This record gives sequence, C-alpha cells and structure tokens, in this order.
Amino acid sequence: MSLKNLGYTLLALVLLFLLYTIVFTESGIDPIRPSAENYSVDYNKLSEQAASDLQKYLRIKTVRGNEIQGALFLKSILEKRAVPVKIIEYPGMRDRVSLVAELKGKDQTKGGVILTNHIDVVEVDLSEWSVPPFEGLRKGDRIYGRGAIDMKGLGLMQLYAFLLMKDLKIPLEHNLMFLSVADEESRSRFGTRFLLQDHRDLFKGYEFLLNEGGAGSKDIAIKGSKVFNIQHAEKGAVWLDLKVKGDSGHGSTPPVKYAAKSMIDFLEEVQKLGTTTVIHDEAAAFFYELGAISGFPNSFVLRRSRNPLLKLILNGVIDSSRHLRAMTRNTVSITGVDSHPSGINVITSETTGTIDVRVLPGSSEKEMFEKIKSLGEKYGVEVSARHLEPGTSSPVDGSLFRILAGVVSAVEPGAIATPFLSPGTTDSSYFRALGFKCYGLIPVLFTSEEIDGIHGKDESMTVPQLKMGIEILFRTLVEYNHFSKQSSK
Repeated sequence: MSLKNLGYTLLALVLLFLLYTIVFTESGIDPIRPSAENYSVDYNKLSEQAASDLQKYLRIKTVRGNEIQGALFLKSILEKRAVPVKIIEYPGMRDRVSLVAELKGKDQTKGGVILTNHIDVVEVDLSEWSVPPFEGLRKGDRIYGRGAIDMKGLGLMQLYAFLLMKDLKIPLEHNLMFLSVADEESRSRFGTRFLLQDHRDLFKGYEFLLNEGGAGSKDIAIKGSKVFNIQHAEKGAVWLDLKVKGDSGHGSTPPVKYAAKSMIDFLEEVQKLGTTTVIHDEAAAFFYELGAISGFPNSFVLRRSRNPLLKLILNGVIDSSRHLRAMTRNTVSITGVDSHPSGINVITSETTGTIDVRVLPGSSEKEMFEKIKSLGEKYGVEVSARHLEPGTSSPVDGSLFRILAGVVSAVEPGAIATPFLSPGTTDSSYFRALGFKCYGLIPVLFTSEEIDGIHGKDESMTVPQLKMGIEILFRTLVEYNHFSKQSSK
C-alpha cells in the first residue's frame, strides 16, 4: 500500500471514530411520569405534626440499643389511627425489638411494598456538637438531634405516607408494610437478619423495599443542580485481619525483611487492586443523567462514559473524586496497622492490621479474599476473613424505581433522578439476597453541610424537608398503586 493510500485509510478511520464518538451515546433511565389522581393533602400541616413527632423521637436515646422505647413511641402513633402493630423481640433481649404494621391489599400474593427504617442511631462526640444531641431542639424550621437524617427523619416520612394511604382510604392493589428495625448500625444481627431468618413468613407477598441508601442533593454534583440519587445497588464488604511475624532486632541494624516492613510492602501491593475503573450499565446511566444538567464539554463526555477515548478524560474526573472512585472501583482502605512498639529503637517481632475492601456488584467477595490471601503468602502475611458480604443490585428498569424517579421530578421541578451505587451497606443487601427489589432514597434535597451531619456533628433536618419527603413518598405509593391497577386490566 502506498503512503498516500495509507494516509487516506488512516484519515477514514479517524473520521469514522469521530463520527462514532459524536453519534454514540449511553442511555439514561426511563421515569414514569405521574398520572394518578393528585389527592388534596395539607402537607404544611402534616409536616408540622411530623416535626413535633421527630422532636419527641429524637429525645429517645437509641444508641445501638434501646429500640424498645423507639418502637413503643411509633406504636402509639399507629394505634391512635387504629393500625394493628406487632413488636418482635430478639430472643432474650427485651430492648432489641422491631416493629411491623401492615395495610392489606387486594392481591396479597405479590407486588407488596415495604417501607423500612431503623430505630438505632450511632454515638456522638459531645465536644463537636453546638446543641444537645438528644433533646430534639428546634431552631426556626431546623430540628437537631442524632438520627434526624439517619434515620428517624426518614422513618417518620415513611410513617406519615403510610398513614395517608390509610386515612384517605385508598384501595390498595398490593400489601403495604411499615417496618422499623433494630440494630442496623451494627450489621443487623438483632434486626433484619433475625427477621429474615426466623420470621420469613412476614414478608410473603412482598416484592419491593423502599429504604435509605440514597439522598437528594443541592448544588453538590454541579452548581445549581438538584439531584435525587436513588440507590439501587450496594458494594460488597471484604473485612480482613492481617498478621505477620518476624525476628525482633535493633533499629540501628535492620534486616532485609522484618514484620513491619513486610506488612507495609504487602499493603502497598494490595492497594493496587483498587485502581481499575469499571463502568457498568447503571454507572453509565448515572453519568448520562449528570450530563443532562451539565454544560458543554462536560455534557458530551458524561453521556459517552464508555467511549474508549473519552473514558480517558472521564478517568481523570473519577480520580479527582473519592465518591466517584468508590462508585466505579473495588476499593481498599487500610483501617489499622499496629507493630506493637516497645521502643523507638526496637524492631518488634509482630505486626497486625486490618483492611476494609469494598467490591462492586458482579465482583466476587470470595475471589477477592483469595487473591489478597495469596498476596499475603508472598510477604509472609497471614490473612483471615472477619466478614465477607457480596455486592447486591436491583434493576433500574423496574416499575417502582421508574415511578419514584418520575415523582421526584414532579414534586421538585428542575430536579433529576439518577441511579446510585452505594459504597456503604444497608439492610437492603439482605433483602436483595432473597430476591427483593430494593431502592434507597431520603427524598430530600440536602446541602453538603447537612450530609456531613450524618454520623457527624449537628445532624439536623428542616420542616420543609419533612414536607418534601412525605409528599414524594406518598405520591410514589399512590402512583405505584395506580400503575399496578392499570397493569392488571
């Protein structure tokens, strides 16, 4: 082939690639726009009632326990509206209870929706808080307290949406459950895991779960943006304990290999397992939706996240954001290293450590463990598994996800919904493992400061946020009921 023909061929290939780059785009989600009756509800009045209840709920100190008092409080609200309630105690632990309330539907064999939340909260560092964390203090429209967001606030939004379905006497096509559980903050041994193992019959006829795991944000992803990140998937957890032994010695005459150095060399290599970016369909849809509210050239790149050339550009964006890295990579976090020092000039004979590895849905947590264990043998590091849990995922083309995506945009004009893979875990992972379709959303627009309050200082929620959350959840339930009725015709 002559140089001239070779030049024409290369030019044609470049033009074809550019044409492919311009024409090809990923696909986003497909929201179902609201079409059911929009019931007349005084959300302002309801949100004030919910705010009062939230203050009372926050005053009940349920730090990794004492769920009985929280459950009794919720029970009192439900029973005032003549809703039967079950309180289920973990055997031998009277304070560790979960609460169940149900509204029965026409078809009780399938399609049921569970509104789930947890009663327990995490600890506080009193020195960081500017207000008392367990007094439910209200300043203007803002209510402060541990659990205001995670997750007593969402629990009350769910409760009020549940009660609206009853009070307005909306005929249900399928069952609706309000479920408040114990022990979520400590991996659910006394709550969800216990219920699914010992009380599985409770969940017969249920298909969908609405939970925490995602949230709305304002001005965070892109300036001026309003984004509702609907969690549809969670990463798996690989929690590992590490130990390496070697000869002790004097710090002035270090050997080629010793325990602390072997551990550091091992950890440096393990971290390389978390450098590969993987963009599955749902992550591509997430970037596509962000592209819809971004300016050029970002919009062009985001809508073509798996284009081989543009992906190089997107990787730079991902590298700069720990949240995007967590959504698109298996990650390795070094959470502890201890050489058991006895003196600065002493090389000790043992070093221990811990690592927290999170794997994307589709990656095997067992294979990751075996891979790291094999690397450990190379450096003389003993690797043992403390906890292995797979990643889980629910479809984003299912009815409830699409309905929720349509409702948030209707309630908050100009907002978009995106599929969101959560780096952390919730109780949804246990339900997904049994085939339930689970979605997580605190249906509120948060600022970055408010999000930082989750497990942090001055956690709070406003009355307008309660109002938005109740309306979105109630209208989602109404739309799902309407969709089910239309589909059965």
